[in-house]
Amino acid sequence: MTKLWYNIAKRIAIVAAVLAVILSVLMIVNYLQTRAIDPLNSEAISQLMTQLQENPEDTVLQEQIRALDLLARRAYFTHQWQLRTGGYLLFAFVLVLLLALKYISSLEPRFPELGKSPEPEETWVARFLSRKYILFGGLGLFGLAFILGILSETELARIGIIEPEEVQGTASFPSIEEIRDNWPGFRGPEGNGVAYHIDVPTEWDGPSGHNILWKTPIPLPGHNSPVIWGNRLFLSGADDTTQVVYSIDAETGEILWQKELNDIPGTPQERPRVTDDTGYAAATMTTDGQRVFVIFGTGDIACLDFEGNLIWAKNLGIPDNPYGHASSLITYQDLLLVQFDQMTGSRLLALRTRSGDLVYDQPREVEVSWASPILVNTGSRTELILNSNPFVIAHDPRTGQELWRVECMQGELAPSPVYADSMVYVVNEYARFTGIKLGQTPEMAWEYFNDLATVSSPVATNDLVFMAASYGTVTCVDNKTGERFWFHDFDRGFYSSPILVGDAIFITDMSGVTSIFKAEREFQLLGENDLDENVDSVPAFMHNRIYIRGWYNLFCIGE
Repeated sequence: MTKLWYNIAKRIAIVAAVLAVILSVLMIVNYLQTRAIDPLNSEAISQLMTQLQENPEDTVLQEQIRALDLLARRAYFTHQWQLRTGGYLLFAFVLVLLLALKYISSLEPRFPELGKSPEPEETWVARFLSRKYILFGGLGLFGLAFILGILSETELARIGIIEPEEVQGTASFPSIEEIRDNWPGFRGPEGNGVAYHIDVPTEWDGPSGHNILWKTPIPLPGHNSPVIWGNRLFLSGADDTTQVVYSIDAETGEILWQKELNDIPGTPQERPRVTDDTGYAAATMTTDGQRVFVIFGTGDIACLDFEGNLIWAKNLGIPDNPYGHASSLITYQDLLLVQFDQMTGSRLLALRTRSGDLVYDQPREVEVSWASPILVNTGSRTELILNSNPFVIAHDPRTGQELWRVECMQGELAPSPVYADSMVYVVNEYARFTGIKLGQTPEMAWEYFNDLATVSSPVATNDLVFMAASYGTVTCVDNKTGERFWFHDFDRGFYSSPILVGDAIFITDMSGVTSIFKAEREFQLLGENDLDENVDSVPAFMHNRIYIRGWYNLFCIGE
């Protein structure tokens, strides 16, 4: 009977060992294949993106890119599932093998057979060494395969490669056409300061009410700008006691609902000190068309649906910031991206839009800044570009990995970057106005040192770049060389950023006067319109209207 059980255990051990070896080899090969796959920057998608750059309105091509990207990600995550499942099976096979060997060892005789002559010493040594090599070789193979199975998952977590919601079967993210048809964040679609609704009024007057369709008082202060999706407009407001999100009917100006967000887990009992120039609600909100997202100077960040129901909320920690947090939010696909640059511990965060779960937390070797990120389609890939001190850094928005950096900034930095025609433009007072040429190795193409912006972000066409200083000077330079074409001194300075609307630039000064001038190499003023209220925020352009938040009221301008 003992011999029968011995033979059964021996066969189980042999089968488990063979399966473990085969599975180990397959896992190692699969891991190597997976390492060679980059679903985020595949050659086929890059070629299609280049074609799309030439024909940006080709909807068929856009759908092909989205479908191919989805297939690439599904294949990638199938590999990851195979590796994880293989790791579990390998652990089970090795465990069965060890148990079987242990059982066999317990059945083997412990004393030598007296009637059997001993084997030569050389034979015994050779057998011992062969078993030793087989044992350690097998354990090494199993260990390598098992470690690779674990690394496949931890590597994904480290670099932030995650399965998009489309692959998971949940709601998809908005297309670029939907984004450009709305005003979802700071400085409009993609954060680049370009309006796609360009049939807007060019004349209005606050004191007389000319072309002021409605004017709605906002109870709490906030320097953030309005965001719009469909017929819903969103703002936030806060003081040292409360934090509120407002939803406003873009047609009538009626406040549809207001949601207090004061009991978020982790909210500091004592609010951080901030200056009046920043306040507790300086960062502009963002929306993905289904949800709306807000961040306050307390480090509280939250997601609500369009009816004001809280979906998730958390505290990111009190911003280590001498003036208060002001970097605005932006979404990419199913990710909410947060530029959290501080005095110490700066980082780029990505949270799941639907759950608030942390996807990645990318450390950044920069100092505190108040600039906001922009999303750029370079033709071959999408880059998230952040202006900071001392580096301008591009990240992969999907993973957080750094793509490139250029050292060119310094000081307390607030203006956000802008992109046009393969160039990135950044500016800061006491630093420089810089054009960065993208390519294999991005580098500074030119520098300009006069009349630099302090808060206002620049805007660019394919030929020109415009910036506005806090003391009232607007400058126009050549986008490829940095040569100045003109500058003009206005009566008041600018915190608001210029917006490109068709072939004109709209910019609102601190007193609420919006100047309109041609986006050309010679200065040509088209008009000036007084809102009769101080303004720090950036106007929103949609529905053939202009929405401007003043210090106390939200204005809708239309004909």
